[in-house]
Amino acid sequence: MALVHKIRVGAPTQWASARGVCRAPAVSRMPVVVRAQQQQQQQEPAATSATTELGKGEGPTGLNVGRFRPTSPGGWAEMATALRQANLKVLAPQELPWVKEKGAVIVDIRPEESYMEGHLPDAVNVPFYQPIQGWTPWQVARRVGYAMFGISQGTEVNPKFLTELFELVPEPATTPVVIYCNFGGSLEPTKNDKNGQQTRSMVAAYALIASGFKNVAVLKGGYFDWTAQGRDIETFE
Repeated sequence: MALVHKIRVGAPTQWASARGVCRAPAVSRMPVVVRAQQQQQQQEPAATSATTELGKGEGPTGLNVGRFRPTSPGGWAEMATALRQANLKVLAPQELPWVKEKGAVIVDIRPEESYMEGHLPDAVNVPFYQPIQGWTPWQVARRVGYAMFGISQGTEVNPKFLTELFELVPEPATTPVVIYCNFGGSLEPTKNDKNGQQTRSMVAAYALIASGFKNVAVLKGGYFDWTAQGRDIETFE
């Protein structure tokens, strides 16, 4: 049984509960709720796309969308079309309590380190990316690419992402799933892209929908907007 702590935050009428998460960290720690601090947004590496067997499709990353590379305009255009056809929802932060009451599973797809530093209450961590594991020619090239930007530990797609989601959500055809990264993503046309904003959340949503999930949503603005609005988060001590 998970130990639940209730901690008053903000106005006297506001309460938040800190619960144990489904994916426990390596070191046993107690989750607590803290008031989120506004964080400076930092650019993430460009998002990639997905197939039903994540990382096992076409292209050097195994994530090509049809004949297009995952980060190409053509790849994003095909993804965006598929997401619109699947009626992908983009939820505003204030809508989250309502979908949680409907039994939604909240999934933080950021790296585990980011999740440990702070995440939405009750969110479960299933990283979309993981540290680069091997030394294939493509993985070496990827390491070099990250090193050129001063990043010592590059990432690659997590091949177990879909497997872990199916274990977490045994009824993907009916269970609502809300995913978020740092930025959220959108299908609304922008000044720079008529297909919207491609992010890791949008790519992960594409992977889930292509694999049979029928009720997928993305959190608008992602983790950065959530904390910038002063909303509560969970962290580990």
